[in-house]
Amino acid sequence: MSLPDTSDTQKVSRYILIACLVALGVWMLRRFLPALCWAVVLAIATSSLYDRWLARFHGKWRHAWAAATFTTLIGIVLIVPLVYAAALAVSEAVALVRAFVDSARNGPPPLPEWIQQLPRVGEWVQGLWLDLFNNSGVAFDLFSHARPTVIEWTRLLGVQVVRRIVTLVFTLLTLFFVYLNRDRLSEDVPLASNRLFGHTVERLLHRAVAAIRATVDGIVLVAVAEGAIMGVAYGLAGAPHPVLFGAVTGIFAMIPFAAPIVFCFVALMLTFQGALAAAVSVLVVCTIVLFVSDHFVRPTVIGGAARLPFLWVLLGILGGIESFGLLGIFLGPALMAALVSIWHGWVSEMPPRDGEPTDPGPQP
Repeated sequence: MSLPDTSDTQKVSRYILIACLVALGVWMLRRFLPALCWAVVLAIATSSLYDRWLARFHGKWRHAWAAATFTTLIGIVLIVPLVYAAALAVSEAVALVRAFVDSARNGPPPLPEWIQQLPRVGEWVQGLWLDLFNNSGVAFDLFSHARPTVIEWTRLLGVQVVRRIVTLVFTLLTLFFVYLNRDRLSEDVPLASNRLFGHTVERLLHRAVAAIRATVDGIVLVAVAEGAIMGVAYGLAGAPHPVLFGAVTGIFAMIPFAAPIVFCFVALMLTFQGALAAAVSVLVVCTIVLFVSDHFVRPTVIGGAARLPFLWVLLGILGGIESFGLLGIFLGPALMAALVSIWHGWVSEMPPRDGEPTDPGPQP
């Protein structure tokens, strides 16, 4: 009875051991995987900027100083808007509660004139508006029933904020070490990938990295530009807190079809303030900006840089958001780029069948 080949058995056992250790490590670090992924995405997206920043430093500790200062700048860019938005949201929530209580005690503020002047409907809406606050303490009942829900939502919001802060701290910490060891990682990752999967994996890595960079340029930068332009439009129209609503618009613009939620809400606020012309102007300007960016700028930036049809980019973004949350905005297109690269490589390397021409020509 012949014994099995010891070398083959050892190879199989070694790979099984490696797979088990990797799976155990992923399970152990599952809480920190979002921070690690965010750090990789930020490092890839800012690689060209970091090259220029690194060139400013000289000496033995240039890599450490460059990594520390650049990570600090990214932290400031990420944290300051969040702190400003959180403080403004808390102050607005307190003002809203006070206005609600004052309206319940002293009577509601008058409705805009254009609502009161609507034929038939205006008198009916005005009556409902007055009855809501003046009869039987309805407003106080609504407030008393809603208060436990508001407290619970506040507690959940606080927990989520703490979790996001922890994730952000670990993201910045990981990003510092990625910058610090970037040269070594750029050599080790391709070598390890080639050893595991062969030289064809380099094409997948390049396509995935290009997709992440293109997504950052086409999604994040275009969304920031949209938020800035729409924020200016809000300010010119006289909307309250145009900077805050512009920032929220920029965040929502990263998600397909989400930006209209914000500028329609701003237009509705202007409408209730009686500025009907300003509300229409906001709708028209923001719709034009959104149409141009979504149909011309964004497909050109993403599709051209990542060599990926915009339909697959859109599906990758939507599927990534559903599966991975906000991180899926970048992971989804990278995954789609890798899959499309596998498909093209498989089709190009597949030999033609007997009797089938090598170049079938254009298909109808």
